[in-house]
Parts: sequence; structure tokens; C-alpha cells
Amino acid sequence: MEAENATSNEKNSTGDTESRETSHVQEQVLDAIKRSQDATLQVVAAWGESVSKLVPALPDMPTPPTFAGLPNPGDVTDQFFDFAQALMASQQEFVKKLLDALPGGEKDDD
Repeated sequence: MEAENATSNEKNSTGDTESRETSHVQEQVLDAIKRSQDATLQVVAAWGESVSKLVPALPDMPTPPTFAGLPNPGDVTDQFFDFAQALMASQQEFVKKLLDALPGGEKDDD
């Protein structure tokens, strides 16, 4: 009995360590993505500012015709990411239920 408890504690300890390591790697990846996005925004802003200083004498560009009823790009972006988040939540719930349905799956009330 003590041997089983020791083995169980070792498995939990190993699982906790792996979970912490995985979380750490995920945090590093997300941080790297955020820094890359920030750098891209800075470059685009600097480029736009430089171009506007170099060519201030250009005539105004013609305004393209607008199409009544089309959503603006910000609304489309919000709708896309709202859908993606709902899809990911649905997939996460499905995988949890799938794991619970497998032999040896944990049946908890999360």
C-alpha cells in the first residue's frame, strides 16, 4: 500500500513539474509573439511617419466608393476573433468530454 502511494506521489510530482515547464514554455512563446507584434507596430508607425514627411506634396488620393451595408474592418475583425474564441472553447469542452469518456477517464464536475 505504501509503495502504491509513493508511486502515485512520484507521478503527481512528475506531472506537476511537466505542467509547470509546459506553462513556462507557453508563457515564453506568448511573450515572444507580443514583442514581435510590438516591434512590427513600431516599424509600421515609423515607416508611415517617414513616408508622410517625404511626400507631403502629393495630391490627395481619390476616395474609393463605399459600399453601403458592408461592415467596417474593425467589426469584421471582432466578429472573426469572437467566432474563433467560441470555436476554441467548444473544442476544449469536447476534448475534455472525450477524455472523460475513455476508459480510465476522470469523471469530474468541472
